[in-house]
Amino acid sequence: MITFNSDQNCPGRWRHTGFTLAEMMVTVSLLGLVLLAIIPTFSVFTKSVAGLGNYASMSRDSRGGLEWIARDFHAAESLTKATATEIRLILPADAGGGTVHYKYVAGLSPERGTFTRELIPASGTAKTIELFDDVDAFNMVYYNKLGVDVTSSASILEEAKSVQLNAKLEKSVISTANTDYIISARFLMRNK
Repeated sequence: MITFNSDQNCPGRWRHTGFTLAEMMVTVSLLGLVLLAIIPTFSVFTKSVAGLGNYASMSRDSRGGLEWIARDFHAAESLTKATATEIRLILPADAGGGTVHYKYVAGLSPERGTFTRELIPASGTAKTIELFDDVDAFNMVYYNKLGVDVTSSASILEEAKSVQLNAKLEKSVISTANTDYIISARFLMRNK
């Protein structure tokens, strides 16, 4: 920028104000370096926030799922199926009646599995809900009233009094599977 100097000591002189090309290049270079330093920090921050969101989602889903399971297991009158990946319970009439079928279905690699609850009422239509998704590992272990593992027993349906549910939920953050959540809970079948 060039302006006319109105200074009385130097009449008719031009004075240069503004930035030179070299000053502009230095400024733009410094600004570029600052932005390059900020981008990785922003990326890490974004990944951390997404990871926290995944933990919150898995925690919420597991609490809701465990409430369903606890309610059904406490009310169950009998078992009609008991394996490491599924269980079928008969509910009494005062708990709604019918059959509840919990089942883990493993996903095809690299997909993860799901754990569902299917309510089969005495009359009406069956209703299935997904309790957990992104299940990386899952199993159920059955115990008798003395706390002895009866999972591989031939009389598991008669002996089982409590069930230990173990699951590992895993979510991905920006294409990296790095968020996991472990569930391990034991439920007593009171009416059985």
